[in-house]
Amino acid sequence: MNTTSREPEIVRDIGEFKIQGLAIPYPEFVPRLYNLCLSLGFRRGYIMPSRAFCSDENQGFPIILLTKHFGTFPFNHGRVGGIIATDRHGPHAHHGEDSVIVQASHVGYDPKTGIYGTCERPKTEGNCLTPSCGKITHAIAPYLEQYQFAQKRIFLSRDASGRCLITAKDSFIDFATKPVTDGLVLRLRDVAKISDDGRIVPVATHSTSHSYEVSDSFRERLDKEGYVWKGGTGETMGELLTSDLFYFREDLHETDESILLERNLIEFMPIIVTHKSPAMKAAKINIQMEFARTVESIRRGTEYNGKNLLYIAGLNVDISTYETFPSTTYFVPWAAHIQLKDACPISGGMHPLEQDELFAKLMEQEMTNPDQTDLKEQIIRMIFSPRFDIRTPR
Repeated sequence: MNTTSREPEIVRDIGEFKIQGLAIPYPEFVPRLYNLCLSLGFRRGYIMPSRAFCSDENQGFPIILLTKHFGTFPFNHGRVGGIIATDRHGPHAHHGEDSVIVQASHVGYDPKTGIYGTCERPKTEGNCLTPSCGKITHAIAPYLEQYQFAQKRIFLSRDASGRCLITAKDSFIDFATKPVTDGLVLRLRDVAKISDDGRIVPVATHSTSHSYEVSDSFRERLDKEGYVWKGGTGETMGELLTSDLFYFREDLHETDESILLERNLIEFMPIIVTHKSPAMKAAKINIQMEFARTVESIRRGTEYNGKNLLYIAGLNVDISTYETFPSTTYFVPWAAHIQLKDACPISGGMHPLEQDELFAKLMEQEMTNPDQTDLKEQIIRMIFSPRFDIRTPR
């Protein structure tokens, strides 16, 4: 009889972040966003926008469009990777009567192949392709490398007596006497047979690895997938090493402010590295974690008290030059937090909008914005404005 017992594990999950059918081109999204603000009671001429985007140059046109439609260059709430600097709430709130925050991580997309993660750099020779968000790519790279290494170093086999085995390098095994301190940890408890006295005992020990008989439930799981066990050394797990069979235990790699990005992702890193588009999955997870963290900072803080506030989070999808068309960006809304100054908080002064409801609200708005600024005209007026004598202070 198995006498092992564990405390129930409380799991934090991520929501279903849909993309297909919900992507809005930025030239359409921003005027709809402006009109949504007006429909909520925000006042023309008093709305101070802020953006929390990555510092990548391909986020420039969304910023220009925010400037055009809101009539002022947006405040900067952003850190690399689409992280929000919550300590900037105060300055942002002081710069306008009504406040809007647009937060987005970004990822490149190739409409020809449907592949996410890269974009062209037109200012390089040959328009070379690079990761669309270098910071997200950099944050997940060490974990992706460890996962790919483990895929080739964990084996499944059947021995001469018919037992189904898993063989893993010692560095992946969380031994009771020598637990893994840094790296990928195989969840052997969910794979191997557990003895009646609650131990997982190897059937064979090798120079740098151990072999264990797999549990009946794990063998049945693979049998249902049509897996055929092989004799001898067997074969590597490869894609059979799914996200529920391992986790990472290690100190965070980042040393600057982008440690917030890695901290958002580390818990979900197995889901990210096993996804067919790791950069896209990481961006979506970061958006969800940042939205929850930022809403909490707004609710607990006082900076936006007595103000209208719309905080909207989503994914910026960057599309490089396509045929004869210029590069462009789409916005995929995830969620929004609305705070209305004249409403009672208990009866609806603060409330969230989930993805489907938020998308519907945006699409209800007009695409035209009669209040938008003619940037060319404004620049011409600046050129012909009086030339002032800028003096050294006395």
